[in-house]
Amino acid sequence: MSAGATLTPALLPVHSDVLGPLTVAPDQVVEFAEGLYGFPTATRFALLPTPREGLYWLQSLDHTALVFLLVDPFPFFAHFHVELGDADKSRLATATPEDILVLAIVTMPTRPGERPSANLHAPLMFNVRAGQGHQSIRPDNAFGIREEFDL
Repeated sequence: MSAGATLTPALLPVHSDVLGPLTVAPDQVVEFAEGLYGFPTATRFALLPTPREGLYWLQSLDHTALVFLLVDPFPFFAHFHVELGDADKSRLATATPEDILVLAIVTMPTRPGERPSANLHAPLMFNVRAGQGHQSIRPDNAFGIREEFDL
């Protein structure tokens, strides 16, 4: 290798039953030490932006059939806010707001005329610099697990 050359991190090939074959960069991998609620064995995910701003796929690297659609809740829910507690800061290993991304799991409608909903009661928090994630149940907020919105 020449003196000025840099190493490019290896891309990770991932199969998704929903999204098909993917190529994931190391900085897109997120570790949820405790898994997600209802999915304790799913601890490694790829956080992938979609073509639409504010929407992401969260593809499990442990279970090929497990993928979530996520949304940035702040543009859709004007009164939604998150105060980071000590447990959140500890699990994310940061208190720096620039390092943290907050997203909500989307449930798509099953019938015509219904709207999608977002789980604002248990948002996902990401330390984007360290690749760590945490699902934070917010028992004292006024938002529920199925807050409807227009995509």
